[in-house]
Amino acid sequence: MSTATATDRATQQRRARRASYAGMIALASGGMVVFPLYPALQEQLGLSTQALGIVAAAGFVAALIAELVLAPQADHGRARLMALSGITAMALSLFVAAMSTEAWQFVASKALGGVGYGLFFPAVSAVLIRMDPSSAGENLGKLSTAELAGIAVGPFIASALIGITSPMVILAASGGLVLLAMYPMLRYFREDESALDSERPGQPTLAIDLLGHRRVWGAGLLTVAVMVPVGAYDALWPRYMSDLGADELLIGASYVLFALPFMLLAAYAGRLGDRLGGGKAFARGLVVLLAMIVLYGVLTNPWAVTGIGMVESSGQALAFVGAATAMAQAVTVRRAGAAQGLARAMGLIGAAIASAFAGWAYVIGGAQLLFFGTAVIVLLAAIAAWVLLRGRTSGPAIGDEELVDAVGVSTLAAEASTVS
Repeated sequence: MSTATATDRATQQRRARRASYAGMIALASGGMVVFPLYPALQEQLGLSTQALGIVAAAGFVAALIAELVLAPQADHGRARLMALSGITAMALSLFVAAMSTEAWQFVASKALGGVGYGLFFPAVSAVLIRMDPSSAGENLGKLSTAELAGIAVGPFIASALIGITSPMVILAASGGLVLLAMYPMLRYFREDESALDSERPGQPTLAIDLLGHRRVWGAGLLTVAVMVPVGAYDALWPRYMSDLGADELLIGASYVLFALPFMLLAAYAGRLGDRLGGGKAFARGLVVLLAMIVLYGVLTNPWAVTGIGMVESSGQALAFVGAATAMAQAVTVRRAGAAQGLARAMGLIGAAIASAFAGWAYVIGGAQLLFFGTAVIVLLAAIAAWVLLRGRTSGPAIGDEELVDAVGVSTLAAEASTVS
């Protein structure tokens, strides 16, 4: 390859990465903008506190279906189409939410947004992994940084605007902003076709075959452990903070402050996973994550809770990026899209189940039952992952003849043992 060609390829990859991050920010902000609006929407649409969990579950379930059925298409040269479709679906979901007058319409809008997420994330993840497999963890970490940036910006803007305009105006405007991400994606996001040269004509179009491997199950359960808290209390966070006495501005600020440590640590977590294995990054984060979740159940000051959230964020960064890196290391790059989609799908199953019961738990047992129960489930999922990932396997790698060893994943047991 000539120097000029190599330079052009590096430039194209850099632009594609930046477009991916811009699209991720737009998608995440659109998906999260609704959370500070829940109290107002409860009154406007007649949603009960228990119903908030069902609304969140609709998005998780829709994303789950997309991850399982459509994510493998990212390994068949359709990553760009998937990413663009994901942005379009998220924008449409916000427009539908803005026009909703009944609860079921709002649930449908969340489902459409979930499909958008389920299309976008595995598509861009697969492209980023294949660009440079040796830096897969770092690139996934940066993608997670972009996601958290969107998660922070969306709720904060919504919280700032809710006092001067209606939730429906905010949702419609957010849909328009999400569409702006189409420009960099259309112009710069495309996959290097040489990365797909090894694809076999008979490659499965679903990711179910990957479930025949212990390492895939183990890495997937790491994602479950991280996603359970997301499902358990993300939808209820504004209600929980409000019950502690927080105003709308503090609720929005809590999302921003939560995102900052994650954004600072995600790339580091990816580099750690690239060097030592995704399991080590996850295990370090698990210790912090469990401790902070338990503290939520006993604190009564919303400012203290906001501070604890920033500490939790550091654990989330290490655990979430570590889990994604572990899955990237468990399969060959040829199955990257299917594997990442499967991991997210497994996580979304956990999140959907958690969100469906979260409202009930909060009503019945308050913050103690919600957060203590969440911590127990996270710990059990992590232990199950350790059982599946301990030791090393031999034979062909998952998805190719060459062994791809998830380096360091077997150390999860030693790291996680510090929890007890």
